[in-house]
Amino acid sequence: MKKSVELYEIVRLIRPVHRRLARAVEANLSGTGVTVGMRAVMEVLDETGPLSVPEIGRVLFLTRQQIQLIVNALEEAGVVERQPNPAHRRSPLFSLTDQGKTVFGEVRARENDEIDAVCELFSADDILATQRVLCAMLDHFAEFEDDPDRPKALE
Repeated sequence: MKKSVELYEIVRLIRPVHRRLARAVEANLSGTGVTVGMRAVMEVLDETGPLSVPEIGRVLFLTRQQIQLIVNALEEAGVVERQPNPAHRRSPLFSLTDQGKTVFGEVRARENDEIDAVCELFSADDILATQRVLCAMLDHFAEFEDDPDRPKALE
């Protein structure tokens, strides 16, 4: 079969895979008090350290307003805390608290169990090839990336 036909089949599978992964993440969060959006912000802060709301929005391609609502909920839950931002007086930095690190660590541990189970289906070469294909597609279609400060809704 032609490579373009095979690649198109991968493209067609991306949306249902993404939806099922999102549902699996949501199910994994059951009982934690953490939403999918909160989990995404916590992951960014876990990976990067303290960031401002606009910086988190740029990483996640979400508006500052959307991130502010999530950060407010995380702060109220005691899993993030604000810190002074030496680069900008009116835009504080946010970081995970010790409790936030614990909660996020528990969430990731649950997710790792699922990922480990799926990994059993593939060889290391399969996984590396998939990474290469997806990265090449991201690079090829980079011109269609949103401005992270002004992400557009899909129509």
